[in-house]
Order: sequence, then structure tokens, then C-alpha cells
Amino acid sequence: MAKTSNKKKYSGKHIRQLGKGLDVGTAFIYASEKVGDRVIFNIARDAFVDMPYSDHLKTILGREGVKYIQTDNKLYVLGDDALRFANLFQRNLRRPMEFGVISPQEKEALPFIKILITDAIGSRRATGEVVYYSTPAPPVDAEFDVLYHQQIIQGILSDLGYTPKPMNEGLAVIFSELAEENFTGLGLSFGGGMVNVCLANLSVSLISFSIARGGDWIDKQVARVVNEPISLITSFKESSLDLEKKGNLSRIEQALVIYYDLLLDYVASHLKIQLEKSGIHLEKPLTIAIAGGTAKPSGFLKRFKNIIQRYQLPFALAEVYLAPQPLQATVKGTLIAAIVDEGKRVE
Repeated sequence: MAKTSNKKKYSGKHIRQLGKGLDVGTAFIYASEKVGDRVIFNIARDAFVDMPYSDHLKTILGREGVKYIQTDNKLYVLGDDALRFANLFQRNLRRPMEFGVISPQEKEALPFIKILITDAIGSRRATGEVVYYSTPAPPVDAEFDVLYHQQIIQGILSDLGYTPKPMNEGLAVIFSELAEENFTGLGLSFGGGMVNVCLANLSVSLISFSIARGGDWIDKQVARVVNEPISLITSFKESSLDLEKKGNLSRIEQALVIYYDLLLDYVASHLKIQLEKSGIHLEKPLTIAIAGGTAKPSGFLKRFKNIIQRYQLPFALAEVYLAPQPLQATVKGTLIAAIVDEGKRVE
């Protein structure tokens, strides 16, 4: 990525605008910035795997350029390399995040989260540069604290010299995808740990909530019924899954299709309940924008539309839309908010 600390070295098309976006997800951490007319993304897999320490393994990791942390008796491999090593040694991938927030089960979560965020966000260009970071909404089907997670991320960014501002993940999808609808509609982010939902009118959130199931839930259920490592299921789902495939399905493919449908049905039922409880009335049909890595496989949108039609939502639907870049939509939304905020600060 081009460094822009010295503007004299670059023409206008290479100057980085102030303001950054950050999406701290269960499966991936995305950071974004705008350089000229291009949006640049930095991506880090939010994962690690522990390996018994040996001088030989340490030498191999160093030679291969693998990011790791060393303790007295273990080597912790981070990011994309963690998935590769988990599959190689038939180990389960470990996550610093669970259900969209920092995992209370992983004692090593905090230092790993800090390293991954620092690597993704990079150095600030100005003191107090604004970073909008995604935060999950409170879940409707589970009990855990999202405020602790929000404060931890805020502290990491503050220590790096940024001015951090939280942004609801579903609202970030609306900022990214529904500009032509004046930022009015329903944003759904299908992540690894949960599904975040936000209904907004003219960029103002009317209702937001999360559902504590996502891609990780699918992976765990499939791994259990086919008796394979979770990391293997994750790799296959991310690289090869086609939900439109007909016939000759492998055991893994068949199980993934089943649990995708179960997840979508679960989300649609909670969506109907929460929208009806809100009592909100809209004058125009509602556009739904969908994002997130769990929504990426071919055929996802068609299956979602088929299932959502079985539930009579309290709003008429204008369009159900999948973001062209489902993995990056949330972080694009946080970047838009940050650039707008920096513009106001300059004024």
C-alpha cells in the first residue's frame, strides 16, 4: 500500500484522505482507507492456532514469513497462516472472537486482537485521525455483553493515536450499499459469529439487534455431523461451496446446504418477530441490503429470498440485494462515516 506521510512524493490521485474504517469481525478484521479515488483494504483473519514450541518449527515459521507469537512452551500462529497450519496438523482453529465479541473463553484473546488490529489499521496520518469501527447490536437470542467488547476496541485504537467512534454493523451496511435510497432500508450483515440487523431511515437507526448464529454455527454443526475438523469445513465453505449445485453432493456439501437453510429460517423468524414488535410503519416498500462472509457462497441470495417470502414481514419489500463485495461492505460503510466526519472537522 502506498504510504502518504509525505505528500510531495505523490500526485493528487495518490493522496490518502483522512479517516479510516474498521470492521472487527469474528472471522476477519478489515481496515479501509481511501487513496485518491480508490478504496484500499487490509485484511487479517481473526484466528490463531497454538503449536508446541520447537527450534525447528520456529525456524520454519521465520523462513516462511509466518506471523506468530512465542511463549515459553508454545508458538501461536496468527491470521491466514493459522487456518493453513490447523488443516496441516489437524488442529481446530481458535478464535479471539466469539459471537461477534471478544471471546471470554480465550485467555490469549486480547493480545492477539491488539496485534491483528494494529497490523490491519496501520499508522495514523494525523493526530486524532477518526476511525469508525463496527460494533454488534445486543442479541435477541442470547445474553452477553457487547459494551465490554466496544470499550476494548476503543482502547486499542486510542492507544494507537486515533479518535475511535463505534458504528452499528448493520448501519454500516446501509451506509455502504443504500446511498441511492438515501440510506433508508434494512441492513443485514451475515458474519461468522452472528447476524447483525439494522433498520434505518435517512441514515438514522430506527431499530437494531443481532442474532447469535452465523457462519461459525454452520461450521460447527456440519463438522459434528460429518465428523471432520471445523477448520476443514471452514476452508471448504470459503473456497468451494456452491448452494446452487444440484445432485452429486458430497456429505460436507449436503450438510452445509441443510444448515444454511436452518440458519436462514432462524434469521427470518427472528426478523419477523423483531420488526413486528417495533411497531414501526414505513411509507415506501423496504429495500434489504445483505453483506458478510456467510452470504458470499453462490446461491445464498436466492435461498434467502425463497425463505423470507415464507414469512409475512410487516413491510412490503422493494428489493433484496446482495452487496457486490459482501466481505468488504461493512468496512466500506465505516470508512464513509469516517471520511464524512473528518470533513466536518476540517470545516
